[in-house]
Amino acid sequence: MKESRLARFRRWFSNTFVFFGPGLLLAITAAGEAGITEAIEIGAHYGLALLWVVIITLLFKYAFTNGIARYTLATGQTIFDALHKLPGPKNWGPILILVSYILEMFAVGAMILFAATFLDYLLPGVFSIFLLSLTLLVAALALLRTHIYHRFEYIMAVMVVVMSISMILVLSTFPFTGDMLLSGLVPNIPSGSETAILAILGVVGSGMNLMLYSVWLQEKTEKREDGQCYVKNEAFFKRFVKSVNADVAVGFAIVLLVTLSFMSLGYAGFAVSFMPHGAELNLDILITQVLYLFGSIPYGTYVFLFFVAVIFFGSVVIGMDARAKALTRVVLSVREASGKGRTKERRIYQLFIWLFVGIILISILIAEPMKIIRTSAVICALLFGVFGFILIYLNTRLPEYARASRLWMLVIGAGSILSAYVALLIEGSFLEFGLPLLEHVLVCAVVFYIFCRTKTFERMANGSANIVDKVWVIFIFGLISVYGTYSGATIIGEYGGYVLNFRDLGAMVAGVLGGPFVGFVAALIGGVYRLTVGGVTAVPCCIATLAAGVLAGFAIRYWKGKFTMRRAVFLAASVELLHLLLIFPIYSMVTGCMDLAMIRDVIVTTILPMTIVNAAGLMIFAHFAQKYPLLESALKKMTLRGVAAEVRSLLRHETEEEK
Repeated sequence: MKESRLARFRRWFSNTFVFFGPGLLLAITAAGEAGITEAIEIGAHYGLALLWVVIITLLFKYAFTNGIARYTLATGQTIFDALHKLPGPKNWGPILILVSYILEMFAVGAMILFAATFLDYLLPGVFSIFLLSLTLLVAALALLRTHIYHRFEYIMAVMVVVMSISMILVLSTFPFTGDMLLSGLVPNIPSGSETAILAILGVVGSGMNLMLYSVWLQEKTEKREDGQCYVKNEAFFKRFVKSVNADVAVGFAIVLLVTLSFMSLGYAGFAVSFMPHGAELNLDILITQVLYLFGSIPYGTYVFLFFVAVIFFGSVVIGMDARAKALTRVVLSVREASGKGRTKERRIYQLFIWLFVGIILISILIAEPMKIIRTSAVICALLFGVFGFILIYLNTRLPEYARASRLWMLVIGAGSILSAYVALLIEGSFLEFGLPLLEHVLVCAVVFYIFCRTKTFERMANGSANIVDKVWVIFIFGLISVYGTYSGATIIGEYGGYVLNFRDLGAMVAGVLGGPFVGFVAALIGGVYRLTVGGVTAVPCCIATLAAGVLAGFAIRYWKGKFTMRRAVFLAASVELLHLLLIFPIYSMVTGCMDLAMIRDVIVTTILPMTIVNAAGLMIFAHFAQKYPLLESALKKMTLRGVAAEVRSLLRHETEEEK
């Protein structure tokens, strides 16, 4: 019996795309936010002139995802299982990916806001966007518990196809020419387009989302529809690597198509033609213009609103699940490598899900989805560059048959450097304020070096310090806290001034050396000085500095006096995130001294430079302290009764000397 065309197509498809699906998930999570936040605005300003930048960006990110796929096929492990095996400080890779995905969850929260906003346009006035966002978040949690969300892979695939066809129909009514498309392939930098080029390099094709492909691919290899069990060896790799590469290529082809379509929509509608180059496009203008364009086809506006809302919602569900699974694998790998007992995988997964829920709620409260996604993408682009070099290292650890070519290594190396550079250029606050602060931190590094060679440091570290030693620690590091404010950069805004600084560094070092009490008193010196400087952020900054000293003291007790560079980064990042994402916004909202837009502006400007600078300073102190085996004894508790006893002992000692 002659085989039908449909049967031949199915056979060809199943042989070519053995592991079809992960690339589609990748495309859905990568294309939407880039199209909404960047492509329409760029198309409106520059037409298709920057299409060549999009293609170069996607080629680099295709190479990145290809490296991840080859690692998973060759080892049977996800890329996350390898992070604790990296050379250098212990577990720095797992910490880096943990920080990356926590930051990316703010962008996931922004995607819920997008979905709620589109639904609000579909059903105007029925519910508020805030309530719609909460409803979608609850629905996402319900889907995650039932595990039926895997069907979204096929539902969203159909919706992406329908929406793409709708875009083609809309764009067919406008006079696009082949010359316009070809001109976009020729490298050209229109006047004023530098910021747009940086945005394309940083956002299009996604960033750390690409690493989730490893999780999806492993699930596909473990759950083969044909029921066969394969050994992860050379034969397995060679049999399926072409299929995986085809799957990734299809995913990025969809990203290119969606990005090109959104750029064309922006050009066709001239959504921001009345604005100068570089002007921002707010969400209401964007949606209104796109709906006007889709109104040219029957039910086009309803299809667009509903489909985009569902696609964003599905991306949220898939993103939460994949990140939680990835971080769960990281935690389990670290525990197994350190010889600790195995914890229930489901419990860790649920903890991460609830952590993500908290972050998404903060993002919903900020209510600036486009700016949140852009800011998150910038920060993660910096980390993306680091993971490019990690991928190059892991490639050298693969069997010979699975290693990539030198061309691949050249592309990944160049792209990683460019990604980090772009992130720093977009995040101008670090270049403008962070680098000068680092110079001032180097002055503190000299103080740390000298102090770590004194008897006072030795007695503080081994727990034999007297009250005089503790007073010296309070005085020295309290002054460093003051210096952190004095040498900081004062930024004046419409709501008053705030100081970008490293004041928390002195408080943290004092807490590490002397425990919570010493850290608190040293922080009090720096905090009171901050109050005298004034400004609308003076009070929350003072509170945050006090918290930094106390938390550092409790942290060193929990770590039993062992202070490493890895723990220094963790402590500094935790303190600054507590400062900028909890204490400052809560105080500002409760007192009403700032609205949400002002709070967001302060956070966006300060979070990256302050976190990096304080972490760098604390790492320098940890480096000097680790040169001597001094911080291995548990610190003695410092109580009021203990302080009184030390004072009496000191007075008796001085009296005996006088006699």
